[in-house]
Amino acid sequence: MPRFTSCSGSLFLAILAGATPTSLRAQWPNGLSIQATPHNLTIPAQNTDKDMIERIANYGEICVYCHSPHGTTLQGEQLWNRPTPSGPYRMYDGGTAMPMDAQPTGNSLRCLSCHDGTIGLDGVIDSPNSFQGIRWGESIERCDNCHSGGNPPGGIDWEGVWFDTDLRKQHPISILYDPLATPGFRTAVEVEAAGLRLFSGKVQCMTCHEPHSQQFRPFLRISNANRQLCLVCHTSNPSESTAHFW
Repeated sequence: MPRFTSCSGSLFLAILAGATPTSLRAQWPNGLSIQATPHNLTIPAQNTDKDMIERIANYGEICVYCHSPHGTTLQGEQLWNRPTPSGPYRMYDGGTAMPMDAQPTGNSLRCLSCHDGTIGLDGVIDSPNSFQGIRWGESIERCDNCHSGGNPPGGIDWEGVWFDTDLRKQHPISILYDPLATPGFRTAVEVEAAGLRLFSGKVQCMTCHEPHSQQFRPFLRISNANRQLCLVCHTSNPSESTAHFW
């Protein structure tokens, strides 16, 4: 995963110089770079619609909603800039024999710092020194509540982006990928050769998702046309019994 350690305001002002919020919004949801995807939270933060005002702090930088700016005291991988969600989570209980962590771990826990709805989208640890505004603390739950089922007209459908802390209807995460434990799965070598990633041998959110590009919706590493992403791991089409299914 790329390291975003150069997230200064000047860099992203330069990126956005030729791309106004309106033009970027027109590229959603299939932008090939982070500034032209829904993960660019500066776009909704700048939205002046009456229903969007005072929802998300506009830090003026794209990366800062997840990665810390220069001068941080944070350490660790990708200079992660969001609090660790506390859960506790109800994990998947579909009866798989593959070993699963008792609670989410790794990059799955990072994704949940936005997607479980317990932490505001602007709830970063370090904001830019130039930011003098207010953090509004609106969670992703509100996005899902308003932007779902085709509403508002012309808006992006956010249905399914809010997971809550009950993960039983989601695809298993923080699970050791072991095709010998459960029949119907391909080898780990085949999985990674096809373009998906295992992290310390585990299936995590970023096994299937690449958060910086919408080349394949929704932030998928490879296309799921005709279930081809699912079939990287599964030897036959999986059931649609979980909510986390497209």
